[in-house]
Amino acid sequence: MSRRLIFFVSVLIASLIQSCDSNPSVITSKIPVIDLESAIGSGKVFNLSDVATEIKYIPLETNDKSMMSDFVSVIYEKGRFYVISHSNFIIFDSCGRHQKTFNRTGRGPDEYLGFKSYDVDPETGNILLTAYCQNQAFSLLSYSVDGDLVDRHSLNITQGSMSDISFRCLEDKILTTFSVSIEDTTEVFAQVHDLNGNLLKSLNKPSLKDYKDAYANLPSTVVQVGANVRTIDSRRSTLRMSPKVYRYEDKMRLFFPLSDTIFTLDKALNFTPSYAIKFGKYKKPSELGSSSVKGENVTISSHNFFETDSFILTQFNLRNFAHEPFEIVTQNGKGASKNTKSFALYDKSSGKLTLMNAPIPAKPGFKEDFEYGPPFFPSYLSSQM
Repeated sequence: MSRRLIFFVSVLIASLIQSCDSNPSVITSKIPVIDLESAIGSGKVFNLSDVATEIKYIPLETNDKSMMSDFVSVIYEKGRFYVISHSNFIIFDSCGRHQKTFNRTGRGPDEYLGFKSYDVDPETGNILLTAYCQNQAFSLLSYSVDGDLVDRHSLNITQGSMSDISFRCLEDKILTTFSVSIEDTTEVFAQVHDLNGNLLKSLNKPSLKDYKDAYANLPSTVVQVGANVRTIDSRRSTLRMSPKVYRYEDKMRLFFPLSDTIFTLDKALNFTPSYAIKFGKYKKPSELGSSSVKGENVTISSHNFFETDSFILTQFNLRNFAHEPFEIVTQNGKGASKNTKSFALYDKSSGKLTLMNAPIPAKPGFKEDFEYGPPFFPSYLSSQM
């Protein structure tokens, strides 16, 4: 199979170690190691032609029903762009022609009060939502491209788990994930059910002992009301870890941004480690409560993570070790924030991780050397890669 891909871009959107203990059945030392420690301190500019065969710029049709002030994300499956803009699902074909816009928020029998997460079934193109319905039941809803309800399945949420759900499909199974805190008594971070709601497998959350020790030192918020002093919240319970889940071929990949192992859940529900990330001296869990842009530690991004047959494209927050930090001016022009993140490319064939330098100052991504457009980094990778 070709090492290269085709990326699609519209004028509005870009589309496209030490193992933690989760009872894996494979010895971690035998899996590939992504050596982040050796990569820090240097980088290079990558051309888009290094990973892609072409790029297409696709104008999206503008009409009264396709207008959007902003968008949350974009998904590309079955030859369609699904743009999620607030509570609207705006659908375009592969040429950018508007097909449908729908929003089923409401109290009717085929509607939902609000959705927690969304996905698109790569087999059917149906929109999949985890949502609360009128009877307060938490359900998995499937809608056709026309916005018609196709089916509904109740989701059984584990007692005591946060319902921060990320749904991904695994053939005829439902994978439900939970954000977790060190203080949670619940021992699972994900469960697999069949379509009838029967529990097939539970995945135990990693122990992360170093992070548990770090959480223990985080302060609580204390307020005084009259003569009474009380604690209103504990950062140990409010700081939660959300697992990242993505499809790869016919399997699912799962990891925690604060851990150093990427796991695989296959169709037979075997759960095994697949990659280990070597943070080395840059793993500093004692700074768990530090600023997102300062500190002597590095973390992996849970938002920008894409895996192909040949590459892993991701992003790390390098904080004090950022080799190309830059200021981001706020929209009102009255302030600025610092960006200490860096995109990175892991080559599966060579086993080398390389941080990506910005081709234009303060404009990170691949150098767009096909049409000489702006720097590019994907925001979605389809099931067809």
